[in-house]
Amino acid sequence: MLRRDSKKTLWITMTLIVFLFSIFCFPVLSDSQVIADPSIQMEALSPSNSNPLIVYYSRSGKTRIAVNGLTDKLSCETAEIKSIEDRSGFFGILTCVLDQVLERDAQIEPFKKDVTGYNPIIIATPIWLGKLSSPARTFIKQSGLKGKEVYIVLTYNGSLTEEKENALKKGVTSQGINLKEFYKVVTKEKTDEEIKKDISTQLEKRPIATQKVASSTL
Repeated sequence: MLRRDSKKTLWITMTLIVFLFSIFCFPVLSDSQVIADPSIQMEALSPSNSNPLIVYYSRSGKTRIAVNGLTDKLSCETAEIKSIEDRSGFFGILTCVLDQVLERDAQIEPFKKDVTGYNPIIIATPIWLGKLSSPARTFIKQSGLKGKEVYIVLTYNGSLTEEKENALKKGVTSQGINLKEFYKVVTKEKTDEEIKKDISTQLEKRPIATQKVASSTL
């Protein structure tokens, strides 16, 4: 009887955790702000000086909407990170929770693009429990981005503390990535058009950019 009561208590606890997680963390996306170094002369990306690629993971579809806003401003290819695990419904959310709590990698489909010929890489991902989504984290670990210039678009449903943001940056740069900027998009109670406008406005104020190389006269 005691064992049965313990299992029942554990099940109720896990159900409550998943319920709260689904309310506060899904759909996942964000207010936007980018910090740029004013000491560097910058110019907007163009085919002549860069070959950008947008890589994204979207569980609920909100991050995909933000990516649509990106592609409205940037003429570049996109590629989706796809999870092998079913992350829909109650048990899908439970899988997401366990990934974050246990800090385990996700099972993702083989990526269809060779990132070698692309730079910079723009990664769009939701935030779950204050961390990059597990499919995006796994992609960053497995895709050979060392030395690449990377811009990250974070989408989330609540707030992101400075402490958690610093932890996110540390986790990304620990992979040898040259992290250029964070764009943050809060999507709670926003329409699709408002989400797209949010990221579009950020790009107008802080274009995804490369360092301008001064030309010399011979």
